Amino acid sequence: MNKELIIKYFQGRCTGEEAGQVQQWLDQQGTEWIDRFMDEHWDTISITSSDEERRRLASQVIAMAPVKSGKVRWLKLAVAAACMTAVAVTCWWMFASTVPAQLTWTEVRNDSAAIQSVKLPDASVVTLNRHAVVRYSSAYNKKDRQVQLSGEAFFEISPDANRPFIVQAGSTTARVYGTAFNVNALPAAGETRVALQSGKIGVTCDSISGEKILVPGQLLVFNKQTHHTTITQLAAGQADSWRKGQLNFINTPFKDVLLQLENTYGLHFIYTGKPQQQTVTAVFPANDLPKVLQHLAFIWELDFQQKKDSIFIK
Repeated sequence: MNKELIIKYFQGRCTGEEAGQVQQWLDQQGTEWIDRFMDEHWDTISITSSDEERRRLASQVIAMAPVKSGKVRWLKLAVAAACMTAVAVTCWWMFASTVPAQLTWTEVRNDSAAIQSVKLPDASVVTLNRHAVVRYSSAYNKKDRQVQLSGEAFFEISPDANRPFIVQAGSTTARVYGTAFNVNALPAAGETRVALQSGKIGVTCDSISGEKILVPGQLLVFNKQTHHTTITQLAAGQADSWRKGQLNFINTPFKDVLLQLENTYGLHFIYTGKPQQQTVTAVFPANDLPKVLQHLAFIWELDFQQKKDSIFIK
């Protein structure tokens, strides 16, 4: 089949007879051949897309083609096929141009015993606590700047009014307006905590509650079980105290304290007693586990016994 005739067909300039010949030949080649041809010759193919242009094309084809008795129905079908092909090609082009490319993901895991920092494509910096994981896709920094977080991390965000920065941590979403803040989202913890150091952020905890706006020095605590949200005031420098070698607990449930200790020291706490309903408010040096355990033992009359990498609590 002549290549110029095929291009002429897709341009809608064929007579009814030519259109029928090309259509029959294309049917024999299959859709894969048509796709390759369109990719190779797209620049030379003009697409007829408006209703007015399609009606004019149909009139031209009828006027050019010899209409003989007994062939009127075939000609109408050929014209309809030509018009439908033009529409199909238009839709194919529109679909190909709007379907986004498949996303690829970058994942950074801090499996080391030290704090780790990573610079994002927009020059924002994320400091990962031990065992924290941050993920972002190839769409990052295009329409927005969205990351997924598991664990605890401190964010220092480059201001960009046109591309909001969004942190997704479980059911909690923090929308950033250019700021520095901390998110503690240990998967097994009963609470998610967001602390703002500077700037402004809006936090949405679930699909029910609305967005809560934080100002510098505030801590938002979201209870995953009750869906209750509280906002409290922090002392200066408490938002990222873990980056300074401190363990900072503010009305933290006993279970979450143990999870934080496991995350910090790589130990496994086994507690067989009655669940403690109290909370802990205290600041400890992160390199002094005996002091932390001594404090907890004194408050609740507990006994800690360590066997290898496990600590049994009675």
